[in-house]
Amino acid sequence: MNQTSDSLANNAGDNEGKSPVLAVLRQFRTGIVLAILTLLFLVVLFWQTILVFNHAGEQGVYWSRFFGGTSPRILGEGAHLKLPWDEIFIYDVRLSAIHEETMLLTKDGMELDIEWSVRYRPIPEDLPFLHQRIGPDYAQKVVVPGIISSLRQVLGNYTAEEIYAYDEQALLAEMEALIDKHFLVYPVSIKNLLIIRIKLPDKMSAGIVDKLLYKQQMLAYDFRLKAAELEKSRLIIEAEGVKQFETISNVSILKWRGIDATVQIAKSPNSKIVVIGTNSQSLPLLLNTDK
Repeated sequence: MNQTSDSLANNAGDNEGKSPVLAVLRQFRTGIVLAILTLLFLVVLFWQTILVFNHAGEQGVYWSRFFGGTSPRILGEGAHLKLPWDEIFIYDVRLSAIHEETMLLTKDGMELDIEWSVRYRPIPEDLPFLHQRIGPDYAQKVVVPGIISSLRQVLGNYTAEEIYAYDEQALLAEMEALIDKHFLVYPVSIKNLLIIRIKLPDKMSAGIVDKLLYKQQMLAYDFRLKAAELEKSRLIIEAEGVKQFETISNVSILKWRGIDATVQIAKSPNSKIVVIGTNSQSLPLLLNTDK
């Protein structure tokens, strides 16, 4: 009985100790519920300003309005929290492509319509530097102007005719070398420049084609002239040899060839009729009787 009485007394004491808290909760219950609901409403309303998601291939740069601006820390893929007044700038670090058509001038002032494409990507570890110095639209601020400047510098060293006849791979290699040098100072990686088409004005193209054809014809004509000169030299040498032969042997070349032909016919096993000439200068005439 004494223990039971003590337990009841303790419970009564505890209830008396808790009753002020319960009383306060009961008194401000409505306000507390409203405060919680208001907080949940604000979280739902502003969750996009405090929670940022980086998808596959994306990285973020944190910018603080009141604590130092651009942070050197790079935010990888996934969810990231921020203060509502701060910003997280998202960059796609995968390869992207630009396809453009540009008008350029050659060394001789002719207009070229050049269609080109290039693949590029930001260097991930340099994203804070890229964001501070250039910004998210770095492709239009740096990549496109840099490519056009390099193309203009290379093509401006050649005339339209030289470009038309120039080796495509050598021209592309020259462009890529200049582009690599140009982008050394930027945190951007340039890959795979492709020249899709270089178009000259129609009249200019036709004129260059005609000129190149004429040049080939002249080369062929020069070749024929050189061949004729060589043939002439051969005939002169042959004639000089014949003249020396006649001088040394005192026999004309025609008579010598007649004798040689007669000997060859005489060696033939076929039956023949021999007709003797009327004088010592005549050659015997051999007639083949086989039918």
